[in-house]
Amino acid sequence: MSRQRMKQLIEPYYMLNRVAVGDDTSLYARSLAEYLKVEPLSLPSGTKCLTWTIPDKWVVHEAYIETLDGERIADFAWHPLYLNSYSIPFSGIIAKEELLKHVTSHPVLEDRLVYMNRWQYHKKHTQWGFSVPRTVVENLDEQSYRVHIDTAFEPGTMEVIDWTLPGQSTETVFFAAHTCHPGQVNDGAACIAVLVELFQYLESLPERHYTYRLILGPEYYAAAAVLEHGKDIQHLRYGFYLDMMANGLPLSFSRSFHGNSYADRITRSVLAHYDTDRIDAPYRSLYGNDEMFYDGPGFEIPTVCLSRHPYTYYHTDWDNLDHCDFDKLEESLDMLKDVIETFETDAIPTRLFEGPLYLTEYNLYIDPKLDQRGYTALQEIQILMNGERSCLDIAEMIGVDFLFVRNFVNELSKHGLVALAYGTAQKAATSSPSHVLYAEAMK
Repeated sequence: MSRQRMKQLIEPYYMLNRVAVGDDTSLYARSLAEYLKVEPLSLPSGTKCLTWTIPDKWVVHEAYIETLDGERIADFAWHPLYLNSYSIPFSGIIAKEELLKHVTSHPVLEDRLVYMNRWQYHKKHTQWGFSVPRTVVENLDEQSYRVHIDTAFEPGTMEVIDWTLPGQSTETVFFAAHTCHPGQVNDGAACIAVLVELFQYLESLPERHYTYRLILGPEYYAAAAVLEHGKDIQHLRYGFYLDMMANGLPLSFSRSFHGNSYADRITRSVLAHYDTDRIDAPYRSLYGNDEMFYDGPGFEIPTVCLSRHPYTYYHTDWDNLDHCDFDKLEESLDMLKDVIETFETDAIPTRLFEGPLYLTEYNLYIDPKLDQRGYTALQEIQILMNGERSCLDIAEMIGVDFLFVRNFVNELSKHGLVALAYGTAQKAATSSPSHVLYAEAMK
């Protein structure tokens, strides 16, 4: 069922001309808001957001290149990537040499369109251009071509989904993705679909310790808008930004700015269950998105970017529904649920007994002949659960899986052998090198 729901959140919208501010982007945001039953954050063009300004709405009526005989070479109506986003109006007959100054082809995939998006981040718009496959460009043999671009810049409104699910604590973990990137699936739309599914799962939980926040809007501008005009920003503790989540590559991540926050450590622990060839990359070194705001100057909210990298069809027209791997998208959803489960169930255990446990009494004994590491780990966990370390801390220190520690501790709790403090685990977390040294020593 989740696969079908996610497809329904992608298919009708991915081919829309979703730019920073545009009618199609607003349609997408309003549809998401209606689906989630939330009110979007709406900001008009010209609104200051930190040092950024919400741009004008970009309107495209028509845009094409054709021969003087009327044979179309490129047409926005065929695919929105044919026209560079935020191109200015232009109409006229120009020489082939001049036309080629306004044409871009993909550097590797000769028959693909390439997404040219940088102009939407410029304050003044002075250029126009098309993406045309290199195979087409190489066969242009006319001396002159007709170019017609009927676009306009008008006051508009940027709409952002900013939805909070309150928990017992105001400590907030946010998840974000972008609503822009026209004609592309992995780049935005699939990430939104999986996050909508995740938050409906979160909404169904009988209780939540943490507060969770969903932020969906145009790249960069949404982050600036939420940080400037959103409510309760002071409660944001950790963030996750999603990109390229529906292809067959390994689940990977780029670290927060400081690199070893509680969010980084949870991500590293969870991803260990998925792909052995995952990438654990420095800050902003995979795709680089809105973490530059949340985990940037003046805020430094540790924000991890989750993605599947390197995606071959990144910023091309082949990032389409045919190349959307729904099996991997469902796996991405499972991974995100594991992240949530770690946040919610990591606890600080305090031992309520002395001496090593008689494990067979509680059906917790591990035969060292079958699992020497597990047998040894049980003794180490008993020593370390002194009320100063979380389950994740202990798992990292002794080099075992978080779930191994948590499940053992939970069993002890059922027998009244430990006291558990939930929701304070991140306060015990440290980046001490002793974690690594201890783990190395125990191998």
